[in-house]
Amino acid sequence: MNESITPERLFPTLDSLESILWPGLALVVFVVTAVFVDVMILLATRLRLVDVPSGRSAHSLPTARGGGMPMVLTACLASAAVCFRWPFYAFPVAMGVVLPSFVIALVGFWDDIRPLRATLRLAVQIGVAVGLVFVLGPVRGLQLPALPVVDFGWLAWPLSVVWVVGCINAFNFMDGSDGMAALGAVAVAAGFVGIAFSEGDFPMVLLSSFVGAAAAGFLVFNWSPARVFMGDVGSAFLGTFFAALTLFDVTGSTERVFLPLAMAAWPYIYDPLLSVIRRVCTGHNPLVPHREFLFHRLVRSGVSHAAVAVLYAVLALAGAVAGWMMVERSIPAAVQLWLPLTVVFLAAVLTAWTDWRFRRFAPAVMSAKLSPTTTVSGSAA
Repeated sequence: MNESITPERLFPTLDSLESILWPGLALVVFVVTAVFVDVMILLATRLRLVDVPSGRSAHSLPTARGGGMPMVLTACLASAAVCFRWPFYAFPVAMGVVLPSFVIALVGFWDDIRPLRATLRLAVQIGVAVGLVFVLGPVRGLQLPALPVVDFGWLAWPLSVVWVVGCINAFNFMDGSDGMAALGAVAVAAGFVGIAFSEGDFPMVLLSSFVGAAAAGFLVFNWSPARVFMGDVGSAFLGTFFAALTLFDVTGSTERVFLPLAMAAWPYIYDPLLSVIRRVCTGHNPLVPHREFLFHRLVRSGVSHAAVAVLYAVLALAGAVAGWMMVERSIPAAVQLWLPLTVVFLAAVLTAWTDWRFRRFAPAVMSAKLSPTTTVSGSAA
């Protein structure tokens, strides 16, 4: 886009009135989202938005779902303010970030009420992804410190579309434990804010802040034991919004910041990807609902929903710090070059520890739950 944009031009002075108004708007997003999520909980029964526990559920009591709609509305409305502040970026923000995310949210809301065929959902996701990439442009390559740009060539378009569709489904898959997707969105948004601020990309700073504030407002009622689930309307929206932000760039350095931004969301992408690979390798259909994600295994081995959600958020923040260091110009290039291995190491440790714990403790935990003397209440581990 426009490489002449600098932090000084976007925010003339540190004591500017904007430095108060924008955080204030984020606070309003948080409060309004929380209030309307509480209203959605009351309306859930009338709208038939109740999630009844099934064999693969991580909860044991009927729980309101579809509560992500207030989060969608507040994040989109607040993002509209960015269009007014920077009219030059109104089109990519509105048509490349907000509109695709809202369309996916509407499809998700319909799916929450009346389940759609998986093929139809996928077709809509691909169509939205193509439109999103058309507006924002594909990721044409990756640039690592001290190395030449890896040019994707003709693969840039299909890879970018696959990335967007993958993010949509990844966050949808991760919405399977109390607080997981909501706290994850807060952590990922915080990472995006840090990286974008370092790059002087203040429109992205605000967009990330608004979606993070909306997710935090929803988290008030989604924390374990959850009173409401965000449903596909919320989880698919988050995946689309974050995928769009990785392609949205006002500094003209998408190739340089794409990998750092992806590192800020790595546990929420890696877990579903690993699950798909494992199921394909074992001859199972990866599209069939199951409880074989790493976070499911942790919960089934006795780790609380809250602890698992916090663990993933901390891992995401660790990836975000590594990503921030990759774009921070004061960090030596020789150090930056090795920072992506931080995520590889954390992924290996998470996988090995989870598999060990699942083999060691899951049988005993499941036996205890099946015992007649066990009283089940709230969310099931």
